[in-house]
Amino acid sequence: MHVVDEKILLWINGLVGKSAVLDRIMILFANDYFVPVLLSLILLGLWFQGKNMAERENYQRAIIVAAVSMGSACGFVMAANHLYYHPHPFQAMPQLMGTVNHIFYPIHDPSFPSNTSAVTFACATSIWQRSHKIGWFLFIPAILMPFAKVYAAVYWPSDVVAGAILGILTAYFIKLVVHLLEPFVSIFFKVARKICLA
Repeated sequence: MHVVDEKILLWINGLVGKSAVLDRIMILFANDYFVPVLLSLILLGLWFQGKNMAERENYQRAIIVAAVSMGSACGFVMAANHLYYHPHPFQAMPQLMGTVNHIFYPIHDPSFPSNTSAVTFACATSIWQRSHKIGWFLFIPAILMPFAKVYAAVYWPSDVVAGAILGILTAYFIKLVVHLLEPFVSIFFKVARKICLA
């Protein structure tokens, strides 16, 4: 598995410096703030969307699941990091440090699973469960951000895949939990509507 991981990483990382445009795009998507802020703004805008009250509440329930899923995914990644330490590609292969510095920066938290892909996939999956159309759109930055970090040799491809699986499973788990708490969720929406928050 490690040999496949290394071959894929070196092939993707070998693209660094070949195209200034591609490098700029990867720098943007690897950024710790661009995609999270973009996803947050989309969720905020979605909170107020809907042709009627039922559709609006449908979106709002998805957003609550997304927010809780994103936080929970971070918690699950932290728990996994305490159980297993996996070095970053630039730690295993110091010759990659130049490309890391060109696109991103060397991070120090454990590599496996990727927190980036866990959080972005948890968000996109939560929305996809309620609206496939918007969900598919959110998967674009959810895929590009972790890919950009593989491009920069910050994560192994397996770190990103594991994080994505963790994010997807977290979104389904939180949806189930919210469903089990149904009477309280409905009360929350009634109160939120009375004070003009929903």
